Parts: sequence; C-alpha cells; structure tokens
Amino acid sequence: MTALRTAVSWPNDKTYLFFDDDTYDRYDSVTGFREDSGLPLSKWPGLPRSPDAFAWWGAGKAYAFTGGEYLRYDEPGDKADPGYPRPLAGNWTGLFPSGVDAAVNWGNGKLYFFKGSQYVRYDITADRVDPGYPRPVAGNWTGVFPSGIDAVAYPGGRYAYFFGGGQYRRFDVDADAVDADGPLDASFRLAPTPPGAVTAARLLTLGQANQLMADLLRRGHLALKSPPFVDGPAGITSPKPNQRVVVSPPVLGGMRYTNEIAPAATVIDNLDQRMLIALYRLGRWINASKPDVAELLHLGIGHGNPAHPNDCHNQGRAIDLSGITGELDGTAFTRSVLKHWGRLPPGHQQPGVVRISPSVDPLAYGLFTTAFRFGTFECEGNAIGANNKWPMPDLAGGGFVVYPDHKDPGLASQHQDHIHMQVGVTSLP
Repeated sequence: MTALRTAVSWPNDKTYLFFDDDTYDRYDSVTGFREDSGLPLSKWPGLPRSPDAFAWWGAGKAYAFTGGEYLRYDEPGDKADPGYPRPLAGNWTGLFPSGVDAAVNWGNGKLYFFKGSQYVRYDITADRVDPGYPRPVAGNWTGVFPSGIDAVAYPGGRYAYFFGGGQYRRFDVDADAVDADGPLDASFRLAPTPPGAVTAARLLTLGQANQLMADLLRRGHLALKSPPFVDGPAGITSPKPNQRVVVSPPVLGGMRYTNEIAPAATVIDNLDQRMLIALYRLGRWINASKPDVAELLHLGIGHGNPAHPNDCHNQGRAIDLSGITGELDGTAFTRSVLKHWGRLPPGHQQPGVVRISPSVDPLAYGLFTTAFRFGTFECEGNAIGANNKWPMPDLAGGGFVVYPDHKDPGLASQHQDHIHMQVGVTSLP
C-alpha cells in the first residue's frame, strides 16, 4: 500500500496529495471531492520524486523539499525553476537543515514546517524562522498528531488537514483545534471551500470575492450594513458580486480599521468586495505574531479626490494605511507612517535609501515591512492583475505599493504619511 508523502493546496482551487510511489491524487477544494487518483508525477515537470514537503509561497511560486534540498516551482509556467535543487542550509534561515516532514502556508504571511515532534513558524516578510522556535507540536496544536505528521494541506477558508499514518485530522482554524478525524481512504473528503481562497486578492473575480465574503459573513468575521446579506438555499443572493458594500462596524476578522480623518466613523463604505477580502487578509498578516495589533489606521478606503471619480480610491479598491496600534508585552504602542517613517532623516530625496531600520525601531520596521510585503503579494505589485511577475518589488523599489521611500521621488513625496495598496487599475477609462 502506498503511503502519503506530502500535500499542497494550489490557487487553482485544487488540493494535491502526493504518494511515495510518485503518483498523486487531485481534489477539488471547492466541492471537496477527489477528481482523479494515481496520476503520474511527470505532470509536475522538474519534480524528481514526490517531495517530502510542498508549500505554496505566493506570487506565483511554491517550494518543494526533499531531504536537505529544495526547489522552487513556478505556478504560471507549471514547471520547476532552473538552478535547483539547492541546499536548505544557508538558504532557509532557522529551518531544519536536514529536511522537513511537512509544510503548509497558513494564509497569513507565515509558513509552518513540521519535523518529528517539533515545528517552526517561517515569516515570509523577514524570510526566516521566527524567534522562539522550534517548539513541540504537543500543547500548541490542539488535537493534531503530536509527532509523525506526513503532510498538511490548507485550502484556505475554515479548515486545514493534517495527515499521518494513513489517518487525517481536520483542523478548525476559527476554533484553533481539531474537530474531525478518520482514515485517509476512498471516503476522505475535504470540506467545501469558497473558490479563490488561495488566490491573491488582485486575481479574484467578482464572483469569487462575493463567495469569499459570504463565507466570512457566515463565520462571523464581519457584518454588512448594506446591501443586506441574504443567504439563499443555493448560496448568497445579496449583495450581488458587482455591488459595493458597507461594512459596519469597521471590523474585519477582529481587526478594526479606523479612519484618521473621521475617527468616529462606524462604517467602511463604498467597498469593492475584492478589496474587502484584501483588507481581511491584511489583518491576518499584520496580526499573525507579536505584537498584538488591535487597529489599523488609514486615510481613506472607498473615497478619494472627488475630481477623479474613476480612480481606485473612489472605486473602493484601495487603502492608504497610515498607522498601526496595539500592545507589545503589555505596553500599548502606536506606529505612524508619517512620524516613524516619513519624517525620518535624510528624507525621500535619496532614491534607494530605506529609512526604517530593524536596529533603530524594530517594531515599526516589522509592522511596515509586513504591510508592504502583503501589498506586493495580495494587491498590485509590479504590474496589474496577471501581469504581475516574480520577483515582487523590494523596499526602495518601484511598483504599485507606494510608501515614503518608493523609488519614484514624485510618488514618494506624496506618500510620506501612508502606504498605498490597491486592487485593479489605478483609474478606469
């Protein structure tokens, strides 16, 4: 009998289970049903065998791990990138150098890697294992196999799946605990997941964003003021996918969005549903680890210069993030883009200079760089939509995420007090 070696969920709404005989099964993440089984590994050009672990990274790339080596897989090209394999040692800071048993992207800017009875949390923005790891699986993942994890898959949405020894355990992300288990056999099904759950916000269709929003509403992660949410027998009937919505209170997934221009505002209005999904995901990235973030401050969502009614702000597809508040080790903090970045010397007149520093203000640096990296992965990075290509911009570069040290001096001068992120074109014709 073949044994499961690894699993990965892909942005095409498919989940793949790879076995030690170098075959794989394909599941439809939306319906939960297995579509095909015993498929040859040759359909994944460049994979030498079923990997020990496979993790979606984002921005069109995934990483496959075999022993102490890894390769990078290109999703748009559907093949492994040239120049691989490479050793883990020296390339994945803090990761188990001899290899990993399982890996999963948690959808919040973090990857989890499991080996034996331990795991580490890897930060995409910092490109390293977070401090304080490895940790034991037991006591940190309620109900999960304490050791011997063969694979993990997270199709997005509410549920992830841990596999070990021919068994599975379904992990409820909202409850942070296992809620179901059973044998990994022909009866195994995934819980249905809304389409687009692993797709970048910039690539979502209106219909996908609508279904993802409905899922968040059902799970209690947000509330609509208008149009009214109507959930019919066949799914959501209101709002329609092309309608802009009003969120009230201005809270998405527990993260409050406060307009610094109108702090008493109790709504986020005129919001494109694709941007709503981006805002929910931004909150998950920002609050995935220390510090405990309570509030994201902004200078506008859904509104902009009235002289430009067709721009991304007035179309409800952009945010100007101006600050972040929360608590670190029991002490309240606020980090302002203007005060803690835009007003730092020597100013934006020197292209290529990044003024925030992990050695001077590690809190501001960590928060703002995470927001920036989120923007390049989920919103428009170096182009629009599918034209975004790897690699995504780095700080002091160009692109559509605009901030105090943007490569373009003119844009930088206009963005000393906020980080701009958008979904879709800057302005409609």
